[in-house]
Amino acid sequence: MAAAFVLRVTFISTYSADAQAVRIADNPVKVTITDDARAKARAIFTDRCATCHGADGHGNGPAAANLKPQPIDFHSQNWQKSVSDDTMAKAIIFGGHSVGKSGQMAPNPDLENEPEIVAALVEKIRKWGR
Repeated sequence: MAAAFVLRVTFISTYSADAQAVRIADNPVKVTITDDARAKARAIFTDRCATCHGADGHGNGPAAANLKPQPIDFHSQNWQKSVSDDTMAKAIIFGGHSVGKSGQMAPNPDLENEPEIVAALVEKIRKWGR
């Protein structure tokens, strides 16, 4: 049941508020991004994502030089415009291969039932695109 939930989730960003609307099929559900969720997202990014994407999201982490293709630079306006929040969430949970990107981007299945943390990660990535 949880996998079906995640596959049908669309994150709709609302950066002016502390909540994001999450649509499950046609039933909107509010996901509140708490300070705790943001703190957990920061720690997860530092521990899992920064190795490739870099501490500041430029795609220049210590492992990036050996990767083909190179990790995404989250500051890229072209990339930010080309990807939906739902696609980011899916890549975070199920890995790059799940969205047609590099299979070297590892999945994070432990986040499948943590929509607040996933939403906080998406929020963090989106902020780099401003």
